[in-house]
Amino acid sequence: VGNLVPIVEYALGEEQISNSTLLDITLEKDKGYIQTRWNMIGELNALFWKPKIDVIGRTKFWYRQQEETNGNDSSSAVQVYFYDEEWEIPAGLALLQLATPAGTIRRSDEERVRS
Repeated sequence: VGNLVPIVEYALGEEQISNSTLLDITLEKDKGYIQTRWNMIGELNALFWKPKIDVIGRTKFWYRQQEETNGNDSSSAVQVYFYDEEWEIPAGLALLQLATPAGTIRRSDEERVRS
């Protein structure tokens, strides 16, 4: 992943327009996970056709409760032991965003193709 940083920084151009926005977060305590829904955006302005990665996805983080005792003190912590990520569009469509001008490909299966 570290090797991709220079490539991504080049593709983003001088303005470095990218962000990830948390859209929703849900605690499923009885199932032992937290689910987030997010929107990841990156404008690749260094490329002449100005593509834009705009993907909505979800990540589930499974966690375990941990109790620690140190003498008379005890504490509780949560540790993530597994996570799973999925996008709301197929990976092929997300990659197609790299080959088309910004806004051509939808960012979620919940949306229609933008005009």
